[in-house]
Formats: sequence, structure tokens, C-alpha cells
Amino acid sequence: MASDDDPLISIVTVNYNGKIYLEKLFDSILSLDYPQEKLQIIMVDNNSTDDSIKFVRNRYPAVEIVALKENRGYAGGNNEGLKIARGDYIALVNNDCTVNPDWIRQMLPLFRQSSEGSRIGAVGPKVVFYWPYIPLQMIARSADFKEDAKVLKNSRRLGVMVSGAGIRTRKTGKNLDRGQADGAEIRYLEGFYPAETDAKGRVFRWTNESAVMALPIVDSDEDLVLKLKLSSYLTPNKLKLVIGEEILSEIRLTRRPVNIVLKIPRNFFKYKKDIINSCGVKINRSLYSRDRGFCSFDDGQYSGIEEIFALSGSSFMADRRMFEDCGFFDEDFFTYYEDIDLFWRARLKGWKHFFTPNTTVRHHHCGTGKEWSPEFTYYVLRNRLLMIYKNGWPILFFRCYAAFIVSKFIHTIYHLGGLLRNRRVSRIDIPIRFKIFFQFFYYLVKFFPKRIKVRSQKRASDRSICEWFRDF
Repeated sequence: MASDDDPLISIVTVNYNGKIYLEKLFDSILSLDYPQEKLQIIMVDNNSTDDSIKFVRNRYPAVEIVALKENRGYAGGNNEGLKIARGDYIALVNNDCTVNPDWIRQMLPLFRQSSEGSRIGAVGPKVVFYWPYIPLQMIARSADFKEDAKVLKNSRRLGVMVSGAGIRTRKTGKNLDRGQADGAEIRYLEGFYPAETDAKGRVFRWTNESAVMALPIVDSDEDLVLKLKLSSYLTPNKLKLVIGEEILSEIRLTRRPVNIVLKIPRNFFKYKKDIINSCGVKINRSLYSRDRGFCSFDDGQYSGIEEIFALSGSSFMADRRMFEDCGFFDEDFFTYYEDIDLFWRARLKGWKHFFTPNTTVRHHHCGTGKEWSPEFTYYVLRNRLLMIYKNGWPILFFRCYAAFIVSKFIHTIYHLGGLLRNRRVSRIDIPIRFKIFFQFFYYLVKFFPKRIKVRSQKRASDRSICEWFRDF
């Protein structure tokens, strides 16, 4: 039963070939503990080719569909939804998410604490990865990696080399060699060095003495099967695999790779945990952003409502007056950093943003976009610089742009040095950095009017932005 105190809420999601996620998203929205007559549900489709529109139109007639003739990204898609949103508050959620029934009810009360002197612009929930995970600890002896009989200054302690990891359930038998199962991927958390590739392009990772691999539970009714190829830097070596307080297996390893298949019975699922995607966004002095808690197990470390610099664009609710005051997303960003740009602009106009741990959203993460693909890398690197140029003070921009140029050459030299030492690490970012360097002369001119507008209309000081800088 609707109450007069329940404001109209507009919910906007942007879709691009995400049909496989839409059923769970809209089912979760229609199960909200909030009057359906007080909800306006909008899907903006970025010219999908997977029959997403037909599916939603037939299955969810209450959803208002905005069909675009081209892919306008996260920014352009959400802007089209914002244009027709009628709600006093507007909730944005990615198409590859599902929301808890109390999603609206837990965020809405914070806006009621807003006042003229302390305007609350946006509130965000705890966002975790979609699947629960089992933490698999790998324990083995390690030694300093040596080259030409000398320990390098930046030497690594190498334990076990892991490659070809994949999971499956007995029922599906899917994705054994891909490291993914129904959109769930194995996550390499503590104790792993960055991924490398061998001469044949095969990906592998080294552990230190102890490392944690997180395995997604894609079917709680079926045992899990883990397949991986293992070898050791020290020979012989003994690898101990531990889940919770129980030893799953002990394996003798040498430098010769061996294929291992491990069955993980369901009784180990009692050790499952959620992995955090975002508990709000923090920034450092170089204006790199990072999701708080990203890829760490949810052990209650973010248990209180608190003000934060920005929120994850995957799910948040905003006062429509913030959009009216600050404008919509900048469509020149297309995707990535357009959310941080919006929240920075809002802060410069005096709006505050809060995180609440009292409701949770589950997120597949890059469900319709591949993390650290060439496109992902380009937009992340480029848009950070555009954001700083548009919103920041001159010294901040020149410092960050100079650091970008210097790092471009350092990364290139380091990569070439690694190739000479036969350490093949995939670095798709290097040609992208050069591309951005040359493009930026054009963007300096194009974004100058936007910069003038933002800087001339700000009500908050740059010092107030500096107070949000964190060390990471």
C-alpha cells in the first residue's frame, strides 16, 4: 500500500546486448519492498542486437523502453533515461546487477537528513560481486627469483606457477578451461603477482609463499571441480591447499608442470564469502580512483553509514535536484570516469554523497564490457585526464599530465627491458598511452569551455576536494 510519504522513484538502467542479465535485474526490481505504483522503471537500450527490447517488452510491460539508434555508452544512455525520469529521486543501476528488496528503503531515509547547509546529492549501497566465493589458500615454499646468478634489485619471491585454471560443476560441465563459469570468474587475490604470458601467449601467474584464489560458487547444489596446471620454482616443493580451517589437498611439485583436477565437495561451501566490488569510491593525490574494498572479502570492514567522495556508477540513487543543479553525465566520456566527473562537479557545487552498508547490490562486473580490454583501457586512461582538466585547478592538471607523459616512457622502457629478460607481460596500454598523448592536444581545446563553466560556477573550495585525497 502506497503512503503519501513515499516519493516517486525513477529507476534507470542502460542496456547493450545484456539480455542474459535482464530477467534477474527486473525480477529483483519488481520484488522491491516499495509500492510499485511509486516506481517508474526505465530501460535505455543502446542499439542492442540480441533481442533485448523484444524480451523486455513481452516479459515486463511496465518497463518504459527508450530505444536508441546507436550505442551512446553509459553516459549517453543514462542521460536519455534522466530526460524522461519523473521521480523526485532517481536510482541508476547497471543491467548486470540484482538489487535487494530493501534497496530503495535503505537509501531513501538518508536524503531526508538533507538541509540547505548540507545538501545530500547521492547515496550508494554496498556492491558485491554476483557470486559467493570460496577462498582457496595456496601455501608453498618460495625463493628469490635469480637471473644470471644475481638477485635483481626488484627480485620476486616465487612459489608456485599457476596456469589454465578453470571451474565447472558436475551438472553443467561448462567452461573448464576458460576460468569462467556462467559469467563468474576465478579471482586471484592476495599473494599473486601480475599475470604474464609465455612465448606461446599462454597466461600464467606466480604465487609468493602464500596466495589466495577465490572460486565462484555457481551452483550451490553441485560439487565444484577445479582444474589447473601447476609447477614450482623450488624443486621439489610441497603445495598445501587449504579452505577455511581444512586441508583440501597436498601436492608434490617440481619445475615440470602437471595438470591437477580437484573436486571440492559441497561441505566446503560453508566457508563461502562475498567479495566486495565497491563500498564507494576514493581518490588519491594523482586523481586515480579506486573502489573501496575492491576484490577483498566482505568481513564487515565497511559497516557504517559514512560520507564519501563518490559512488560506483553501477548503483546509486540521487536527488533529481542535484542533476538539475549540476547537469547530467558528460557524454564525451562515453564510459568510465563519467560518474566520478559528475560527483566531483556536484561536490564543487556543495552536494555531499553517502555510502550505506545496510543494503546490497550484486554485480556481475563488466558483464557487457571486458575489463582491461583495449577499449576499457583507452577510456579509463583518457577520461581520468579529461576529468582532471575539466574540474581541477591548473597545478593539479599540469602535475598529473606531466606524470602521465613520464609514466608513458617509463612503462615503455620497463616493458622492453622485460622482453629482453624474456619476461613477457601483456601491455596493451603502451600504444594506447601514445594515442592519448597525441589526442590530448585536441581535447585541450574542446574541453576548455566546459572547464570554464565548471570552475566559474563552483561554490566549494578546491581545498575541500583535497581533503578527500587518500594514500593508495
